[in-house]
Amino acid sequence: SIQSDVAQQVVAAVAGTLEESDREMLAAAPTEDSEAYDLYLQAREYHHQPAGGVEEMQSAEELYERALMLDPEFALAHAALSELHGGFYWLAVDPSPTRAEAQLKEAEAALRLAPDLPEAHKAMGWYHYTQRDWPAAMEEYEVASRGMPSDLRLTQQIGFLHRRMGNWDRVFEAFDRATRIEPRNADVYTDLGGLTLQLVRRYEDAIRAYDRALTLAPHFHTAALERADTYRKLTGEADTLRATLKRLPENHPGVRLYRIGLLFSDGKPDSVLQLLRSGEPTRDNSAGYSPASLTAARAHLMLGDSASARAAFDSALVVLDSMITAAGDDWRPHASRGRALAGLGQREEALGEVQWLKASRAYREDAFVSPLIGANVARILAEIGEHEAAVDEIEGELARPGFLTVDALRRSPSWDALRNNSRFQALLAGDE
Repeated sequence: SIQSDVAQQVVAAVAGTLEESDREMLAAAPTEDSEAYDLYLQAREYHHQPAGGVEEMQSAEELYERALMLDPEFALAHAALSELHGGFYWLAVDPSPTRAEAQLKEAEAALRLAPDLPEAHKAMGWYHYTQRDWPAAMEEYEVASRGMPSDLRLTQQIGFLHRRMGNWDRVFEAFDRATRIEPRNADVYTDLGGLTLQLVRRYEDAIRAYDRALTLAPHFHTAALERADTYRKLTGEADTLRATLKRLPENHPGVRLYRIGLLFSDGKPDSVLQLLRSGEPTRDNSAGYSPASLTAARAHLMLGDSASARAAFDSALVVLDSMITAAGDDWRPHASRGRALAGLGQREEALGEVQWLKASRAYREDAFVSPLIGANVARILAEIGEHEAAVDEIEGELARPGFLTVDALRRSPSWDALRNNSRFQALLAGDE
């Protein structure tokens, strides 16, 4: 009661008037059990930490469950726990069917207890999102939005959903609304703004978005890396990226990945191997599930050491085979496995992974990750000698929103197998 009253007074003093839906939301008592509510608030702190990892997620899960033991009819906690289960599933921390079932069960419980609760519809929307059912997710998000018109996370999620669907104008509408809801949130400018602008190849606008993010959060290392990489896409020069990498902490996962990429572009595979000895590269959405041994295999090939390359490809394949079962429909281990098979000369098996990737829902229906899958498909095809098919894929990727650039094709050794292909040469020359 006190919390609601204070919140309404603050908003009234700062912003004038509250929308009716906001006033109703603030006035609602989510539970009569103060201890359950306290546990819920603690869980949210862990759940929404900007740099939170698996340990924070696990702490949040335990606290939400304790809150629900005290008040099983706490609909808001059911909704929050559902979204947390979705995070475990979507981020591949636990991509098991059991986790997805738990996510759905909690969302259904929230809706059963409070059919009009916006957070319950938001949780059900997130469930459909994690199952890649974009229309169902949008339907639930629109219902939630009517009751939470000023919720930043929901606004972002609607923008991300439009990005998955390839509705670029609607993405930027959500971006504009998010910056008006919370104009000092650097993450909004970095992800919904900068990353989307990169995707549609509006590089100068993306750089401005990253500049805004860094003005708000000067130590936001991800924004600094993305800005430097975007500048390289715009100009073709890597000096800005090199300078950025020098001043960022070595333990940031993106620093290591970009450093390895630069070493390959600079033709320094021996330095790549030296860097790999200091630890395992961190996986991320763009690199996929890429074991250190797969990266090492590429370096050995550049050095002409075919025996060491083959041993490294074999090691990578063992790791990736163990990932495939647990990864569900995640495309990333399949992409890395395809490259390992190609490196081992197992042409038919590599083609099998190409077919899996091109048949995946992510490739067919997800405008955000489909370009990443397409680039991996092209690499596998190039490495097994299917050069014309590889160039077909590359041309398709360059003709639509995506992250692949002609400059990257020109400088990265990943495309060396295509250097003598006349269509590939014409593609590179056409951008000069």
